[in-house]
Amino acid sequence: MIVFDLQCDQGHSFEGWFDDLKDLQQQIKKGLVSCPVCGGSQVRRVPSSFGIAKSRGVTDQEKAAQLLGRSLKRYIQENFEDVGPQFAKEALKIHYGASEARNIRGVSTDEEEKMLQEEGVDFFKLGAPQPAPSERDEDED
Repeated sequence: MIVFDLQCDQGHSFEGWFDDLKDLQQQIKKGLVSCPVCGGSQVRRVPSSFGIAKSRGVTDQEKAAQLLGRSLKRYIQENFEDVGPQFAKEALKIHYGASEARNIRGVSTDEEEKMLQEEGVDFFKLGAPQPAPSERDEDED
């Protein structure tokens, strides 16, 4: 079996396993290959990324994602109090009215998160991505 990279006319990319190239072409011609995302049968073979050298440049989509990530990070830093490893304890205090209601951020263990969920405390968990090399350079200045 050979794995071929495929794409439908809506731009969805996916893989298909076939005996050989002839088998792939016959199945496409008969309309037997369909997109798993939209179900479209207008499918074509596309070059495999395995055989394509990756551009060293950053795509517009990657730039937009980086900008969104930086904007979100900045917003959280400016609008949420960092309570560090005391996050679960402080979230419980806020939940039960023992502490002033405010936006907080910090870290918690899996056990603490489970306890917060059991207590009915709403929270949103975000990963902490490493800064881009250019951001690390700026932070060192």
